[in-house]
Amino acid sequence: MNDVTLSGSGYVGRILHIDLTSGKTTEEELGEDRAHAFLGGKGLGAFLLFRNTPSGADPLSEQNTLIFSTGPLTGTIAPTGNRFAVVTKSPATGAFLDSHCGGPFGVGLKKFGYDALSIGGSCDEQSILILQDGKVNMESAKEVSGKSTIDTEAALKNRFGKDAAIACIGPAGERLARLACIFSGLRAAGRGGSGAVMGSKKLKAIIANGTERLLVRYPELFMKAAWLAHRLIRMHETTVRQLPRYGTNNILETINATGGLPVNNFQSAGLENPQDITGESWRKLVWVKDTACFNCPIGCSKMAILRSGKYAGTIVDGPDYETTWALGPNCGVTERDAIVKANELCDLYGVDTISTGGTIAFAMECFEKGILPKDRLDGIEARFGNADAVVMLTEKICRGEGVGGIMQNGARIFAESLSMLRQNKSLADYAMQSKGLELPAYEPRAAQGMGLGYATSDRGGCHLRAYTANQELLGHGGGVDPRTTKGKAQLVIDKQNEKAVVDSVGICFFSLYAISLKDIRRMVVTATGLDFKTTKDLESVGERVYNLTRLFNIREGLSSKDDSLPHRFTNEPLPGPVAKGEVSKLSEMLAEYYSLRGWNEDGVPEKEKLMELGLLSFLT
Repeated sequence: MNDVTLSGSGYVGRILHIDLTSGKTTEEELGEDRAHAFLGGKGLGAFLLFRNTPSGADPLSEQNTLIFSTGPLTGTIAPTGNRFAVVTKSPATGAFLDSHCGGPFGVGLKKFGYDALSIGGSCDEQSILILQDGKVNMESAKEVSGKSTIDTEAALKNRFGKDAAIACIGPAGERLARLACIFSGLRAAGRGGSGAVMGSKKLKAIIANGTERLLVRYPELFMKAAWLAHRLIRMHETTVRQLPRYGTNNILETINATGGLPVNNFQSAGLENPQDITGESWRKLVWVKDTACFNCPIGCSKMAILRSGKYAGTIVDGPDYETTWALGPNCGVTERDAIVKANELCDLYGVDTISTGGTIAFAMECFEKGILPKDRLDGIEARFGNADAVVMLTEKICRGEGVGGIMQNGARIFAESLSMLRQNKSLADYAMQSKGLELPAYEPRAAQGMGLGYATSDRGGCHLRAYTANQELLGHGGGVDPRTTKGKAQLVIDKQNEKAVVDSVGICFFSLYAISLKDIRRMVVTATGLDFKTTKDLESVGERVYNLTRLFNIREGLSSKDDSLPHRFTNEPLPGPVAKGEVSKLSEMLAEYYSLRGWNEDGVPEKEKLMELGLLSFLT
């Protein structure tokens, strides 16, 4: 390996540790070995979490660690080089959690002089952590306590300057709702409850302001590599036309047509008339402005304004495809205004839209089956298709009021509480989740790879850990048969490893529509000088990271039994119409997945695999 000085090579080269209980701050060198093994972002965060959080720690206790980690491409001219990772132990799942955000905080943290920020302990009162002028300070958050995410950011920018990079939580995070997010700008580290972890540490916000120059190892070579990647993005239909014009909703009509759009809490798939919520419809009738994250040439985000109707005056950044589905078809709803209003509430209070929609859909199914009476839903007629009910239940969750007090913790915990009331009759079959995280907008019976990806995702039910829908439902990359299990184990593994690399270097997943790991390797090597001779070397980083997160989950009590899907998917044939009669054949794929991973039949990484990946030296 080449001798590399990390400072000025895509990295700052330092990690900042803060113990909020004692007020002690320390810093350590990132180190070449760790940079090469984990890159940054997810990988570095996973290493720090494994090392710094004791086994069995309560996610909402002082023992849990909250980590903000950037990648070597964060803050550079690499296309979409804006991402930072939030890594912690999830209060929603009890498992590993990495959630990624394109807001300005990651760049702000690097400019302050650190690649990662690791926070332990908790404050005595609601506080603001201020990283500014080379100093670390704490102040009372009294002036912004209880404020929405948007009002909090506005107040802090008014005080610290418009260029201040801010990460904050809303009222939901303050009261430790397990669906709570962390916001930066109008972007969210959305899934798994990182906002509750931040709230448990009594941190309302973190300010990062700095002047550190973000340099790369070989400027001219890096510029060529970055601009080649930019050119590829400008040449691809998805990144130059579909995402910029129709946002992530550009896929809704195709997913619907291929049988992959779940409806009514995954009881069926496909809408007869999806036209009201397609990208074309949103653009024509609701969206008023295209927006983008820092240094993003794609610009998939859209600003929506409702100018009339009962929710007139509502303004929101969105809704994206997942939010449209979660608060729409998954609840039997296609009314745009209701989806926008519910989206706005989630953003203001700081909660995850996918999990909010999944929890409401669970409540609606229980209501229609007579399990959850109206009086236990605060008088709300929670039927599928009732758009007003979606908005009212979203507000209950956001405020934590009435039934929202339990719904704010997600479908699995809600199901467990109802099961206790009904003399231990399990209602888990109606909670569409894996490892406690509500499933996103792809029907696993219509796309076998997606089902395997959900079940084996290190953070629970997630489409972004192995987005096989790209090939199975959208036909990209040559397309694959969505119904067959053949080859899906390897496809899922390849996607998981690839995504772990992307989440560790600090760029957006959407760039993968146009660029490949070959292009990413070229940027990483010229930025850092690290010795990744081949694309395979970079893939090994992704594999190493995924094995590390697996080890974390095993240490925290998860096992192969948690690599599962709800009973509905493996036992109830899909009504159709497109994938009629299909079930998820998870068991056919799981054993092969373990074998190809180098894990034993219980899903535990074999010692030989850990030695091959060089992980053991980092764990002792």
